[in-house]
Amino acid sequence: MKKVLGFITIFLFVLSSLSFSAAQGVTGKKVLILKNVDAWNFDTNEVVLTELGVSYDVMTADQLNSLTTSDLINTYDMILIASDQNQQFYDDLGPQMLKLEEFVKAGKVLQVHAANWGWHGGLWTTSLPGGVSITRGYSNYDYIVKNGSWLYSNYASHGYLINVPADAEIVTVQGDGTTPDYTKPSTIIYSLGRGRVLVSGLTFEYSVRYGGPEWKAFLKELIVDNLEYSKKKEEKPEAVQKSFNYVIWNFFYYRQYQKATERFNLLYSSPEAGELDNETLELALFHKTLAEQYYAKAEENGPIFRNLNSIKVFINLRKAYFYVRDAVGVLEESMG
Repeated sequence: MKKVLGFITIFLFVLSSLSFSAAQGVTGKKVLILKNVDAWNFDTNEVVLTELGVSYDVMTADQLNSLTTSDLINTYDMILIASDQNQQFYDDLGPQMLKLEEFVKAGKVLQVHAANWGWHGGLWTTSLPGGVSITRGYSNYDYIVKNGSWLYSNYASHGYLINVPADAEIVTVQGDGTTPDYTKPSTIIYSLGRGRVLVSGLTFEYSVRYGGPEWKAFLKELIVDNLEYSKKKEEKPEAVQKSFNYVIWNFFYYRQYQKATERFNLLYSSPEAGELDNETLELALFHKTLAEQYYAKAEENGPIFRNLNSIKVFINLRKAYFYVRDAVGVLEESMG
């Protein structure tokens, strides 16, 4: 009985802490896709964003001229530039790079699929924000540095990046399927002002269609991570640290994660789940997988109950709960 009362006390404390604003996964985020044509004739980016439940607009480089920097900042959380555009696109976009830089510096995210030399024949005419450029160089294999796995496709990447900022995170590099070539980074992430830029020479739009399910999963992970980054900057963690006790919050999110996980397992194994389409199940599992990944990060320094006062545990455990909650929401909504 004491344990129950203790948890109720903690729960009421959590509800009464008005200074805290919980993240809602990628709910409410909005992306602007810039393209003149479908990269390799596929609308891959739109398909992935739709599966993630993320709202988006599509605009040509010429139409972008009608928007000011303030328009972009007030409307979008991320701008995604598609690969393989015609030359008119790159010619129209080049003079507007400063506007995109200001968008990023304000705390937003720019995701550049920089693979050109494609079916539509366009070539980048300017450097990317921060002076980064892409050099032509085809590779059928690209190595994901974070987890040590390989991506394979018929031309997995069309180039590697040069003038890489010293503090950039190297996400993928080209290679031969056995040995990574760290001198040829094909995907990087770097800070610019209060925001960040992701640039990649990977053929996402083509390879998601033909390269295997790992391509779509990887693209989804990058997009979700970028949208979460935008949210993270808005939330100002330093202010959160002063407003509440991490022990209480970590205990709360641990209990909520466990309850949501039990709910997910119950729903996923139910007869009703067998009647759902594959797309719905894949979306639910995608959110569940992200939840498990963040939970694993929360336990990197040992069991959670030994580190309840850790801000690192708080950041990752909180995300783990929100993603498993999103997974449950997908199933519950589909089941009616």
